[in-house]
Amino acid sequence: MTKVSVIIPVYNAEKYLRQCLDSVVNQTLKDIEIICVNDGSSDNSLEILQEYAKKDDRIKIINKVNGGVASARNAGLEVAQGEFIGFIDSDDYIDPNYYENLYNRAKVTCSDIVVAEYIYRFRDKKKKVFLKVDKSVVTTNVKEKFECLYLPDFCHVCNKIYKRDFLEVRFPEGVIYEDIYFTTHVLAQDGRMAVAENATYYYRNNADSIVNDTSSLNKYFYHKAMAYFYKFLHEQNIEIDINAYHKTKKYKFLGITFLKIKDCYFKSRYSLLGVLKWSSMRLRIAKEI
Repeated sequence: MTKVSVIIPVYNAEKYLRQCLDSVVNQTLKDIEIICVNDGSSDNSLEILQEYAKKDDRIKIINKVNGGVASARNAGLEVAQGEFIGFIDSDDYIDPNYYENLYNRAKVTCSDIVVAEYIYRFRDKKKKVFLKVDKSVVTTNVKEKFECLYLPDFCHVCNKIYKRDFLEVRFPEGVIYEDIYFTTHVLAQDGRMAVAENATYYYRNNADSIVNDTSSLNKYFYHKAMAYFYKFLHEQNIEIDINAYHKTKKYKFLGITFLKIKDCYFKSRYSLLGVLKWSSMRLRIAKEI
């Protein structure tokens, strides 16, 4: 059995697709299948996929009518044969040892889900840490899974691999912010989650992406997805401390705030007299079992 099936939804991605494919075909873990779902592209994306498929027989191309990223990922899931499933967006890329690190961590910890320690967000040549997860985490506790990954704000799909036999959830079609629905249900399943050290996913800060869309319709779908998340928590009796992600401490002298420390996700931000500002990394520790 192939170790990892990598599913790449592709829609009009010719500008960035080669960088994405190069990062996948050159993985140190060679025993992978690469499922590229051409979701009705009207540019040269299909030609690029066919070019790569001629050189690498691990690449499988699925052509379909445009139905959105959820539909494309579901189409890939229907044909995937790997022991584990991974997703990559066609404008992103990964480190050469990304899937080897994730897969080895899955085997060592007997985990159903393994999360990359880092997501870097980048634009052009500028990169910065977007998400850092505590590398010591190994847990079956749903609350710890949610809090470790800072849900609902970081419901990312692509920074993980999932055991195929464990992955019963599919992406809801006809909506956007489908990652929130998917991740919520996957993490709530019985199963073990671990974090892979030094595994890094590179997420492109694309001005044309959904998250940068300020339209009323986009805001409607976002709030709808968030409302679903909190309703799910209530129905499943899952209690997570959202406020713990954001804590601010103020230190005063003679009534004047001279130091402000804001803990935000995995970083602490400092402000001295409102002028000198800096930040440092911090970790949230989940119980290891």
